[in-house]
Amino acid sequence: MDIVDFHAHIIPRADHGSSSVEVSVNQLSLAQQSGVTRIVATPHFYPARDSVESFLERRNRHFAELREANKTECSIRLGAEVLICDNLESMPRLERLCISGTNTLLLELPFSDFEKQYQITVKSLIDRGLDVVLAHADRYEPENIEKLVSLGARIQLNASSLVGFFKPKHLYKWMERELVVALGSDIHGADRKYYKNFVTAKSKIGEHLLYIKRQSDEIWNRATED
Repeated sequence: MDIVDFHAHIIPRADHGSSSVEVSVNQLSLAQQSGVTRIVATPHFYPARDSVESFLERRNRHFAELREANKTECSIRLGAEVLICDNLESMPRLERLCISGTNTLLLELPFSDFEKQYQITVKSLIDRGLDVVLAHADRYEPENIEKLVSLGARIQLNASSLVGFFKPKHLYKWMERELVVALGSDIHGADRKYYKNFVTAKSKIGEHLLYIKRQSDEIWNRATED
């Protein structure tokens, strides 16, 4: 079953995910070998370091290099992994960071202490009309993710969180509640483990796989090719 890789750092020199076009092409080859042919490219966007305009110029310029070199069957849609910050919802042109052609924003939380302001920001983003998907929600304290999904945010899980011997119960409960809408490799570099984990995770999700596929397909089908 072809599942969208919803979170991947495959654009050369757009962030620390790939240092060159050659690395990015290798990443795409690994994806295709694993049966993954649809990928959302999500380079990091740090509001304190970058403007939307400069980020998009850099992302699009380096993506053009990758598109020219790509000989695989992988299709790519452009997005961003946006780090939450105070008043993010007021940032001009924020919608340009959504997956191209959609209102879906992949939102990253910091690894520092969870702040009340994050709830205010997420609610404001949703009120602004954005479909907020929490990047690698498996990395954070479940009670903090619960505060955000109660506001309407949805969840993306990294495949690596689902491949261990012990099943993380809260991740499966999120899937049972149909909060998880996407899987991601979160690939950095060209280690085979990322797509090996992706394949293994699909086999472990069981009955929840079809729902996740439908939700990520719905977003993918709204997205536009750049």
